[in-house]
Amino acid sequence: MYFKRFAQLFIIFLIALAVFAIIFLADFGNVWLRFFIGLVLSYIVLVLPLVILTLVKTRKKANIVGSQTETGELAKHLSNLPGFIALAVTGENGMTSTTIMSFTQSVINDNVFWMVAEKDTSKVGDLKKNSQVSFTSWFDSFENGARLSSNRVKAEVFDEPKENKNIIEAEPNILDVNENAVNLAIIKLTIQSVLYEDFKDGIKVLNLENN
Repeated sequence: MYFKRFAQLFIIFLIALAVFAIIFLADFGNVWLRFFIGLVLSYIVLVLPLVILTLVKTRKKANIVGSQTETGELAKHLSNLPGFIALAVTGENGMTSTTIMSFTQSVINDNVFWMVAEKDTSKVGDLKKNSQVSFTSWFDSFENGARLSSNRVKAEVFDEPKENKNIIEAEPNILDVNENAVNLAIIKLTIQSVLYEDFKDGIKVLNLENN
């Protein structure tokens, strides 16, 4: 947890504690009534800012991740979609698990996505053993129904800080996904082809192998 986040949580906790103390020590009703009202109000004061902070952070990330280039057909489609994909990874037992992950498009190769995850997650372990993955994006809207999907994707995992530092120097936008990426596992997705579909234009295959 970063210091800024810790400071925010600590301040919210102190405010909630102060609200409880003020109500509990006030001169009305009996002690149980004051305790109950203080507990409810302090809980609201504690939870509501956390929800708002989480929503703001999620919306901010959705706006800064995703497409990073201004050229190419893939970038054009990505610019209209949220910066999150559902990544499907197959484990050693043959079972497939799906994780919602934020990503950023490479500024060098437009068929490369970068993601960040904790090193010790089962997803990272599975990716090291099975690099073939698939993904699907969010729909842009119910009106257009546009989305991207692919099952021709190769994943690579980098989890050494020295190597991660070199990658981030070349692709600084990775820090938009997670500012502590150098100490985490960086996941590189190389997309060979992708399926684009929407309600208006139907289905189209984008071949990206030569990018």
